[in-house]
Amino acid sequence: MNSALKTGFPPFTDERSLSSAIASVCARFGSLKSLRILPATRDEGLLCACLLRLDSPAAELALKSNLFVGEFHPDIVFMADVDEAWIGRRMA
Repeated sequence: MNSALKTGFPPFTDERSLSSAIASVCARFGSLKSLRILPATRDEGLLCACLLRLDSPAAELALKSNLFVGEFHPDIVFMADVDEAWIGRRMA
């Protein structure tokens, strides 16, 4: 999922741009039912944990098998790289 976001969209500087890109990538599998974006940090920089659900188990299975995302039951989870100019929420 992170590589699909990196190749098809500009760098993410806020939650709205990241959320919009995630919805766009997920649209080919199904409708986005829920999305939570949680900022995180690591030595290499800032990233966001993204937890989402799609409208059906079949859509979620297709997303998981095509874009190599994990599962943190009941959510699908992946880490998304964001731009160093990120103006969205940050870890406290």
